[in-house]
Amino acid sequence: MNGRDVAVVVGVIVVVVLLFGLLGGGMMMGWGMMGWGGFGYNPLGWVLMLVFWVVVLGGIAWLAVWLFRQGAPAGFGAHPPVSALDILKERYARGEISREQYEEMRREIQ
Repeated sequence: MNGRDVAVVVGVIVVVVLLFGLLGGGMMMGWGMMGWGGFGYNPLGWVLMLVFWVVVLGGIAWLAVWLFRQGAPAGFGAHPPVSALDILKERYARGEISREQYEEMRREIQ
């Protein structure tokens, strides 16, 4: 992943964590305020909740990166290869070399 993808993933995770209370996480230990059947704390509930949120956050992050890459214009983030002749033309256009030097180098390249 490049830096932009990491930023998208971190941003999605931050938003989901901030919305954690609205998504139903928090104080419940199971299927009720007192845990399963009112018998108190169940460590399996915390493990399952952790696994659930890891899967949800991972899925959201993966989807965000995938959608971000799909929407990027062609060639965005990747530079097409530049040929030696293109570099030579740019140098001639900037005035770094004379016409004679340009013609000589062009013949050598081709």
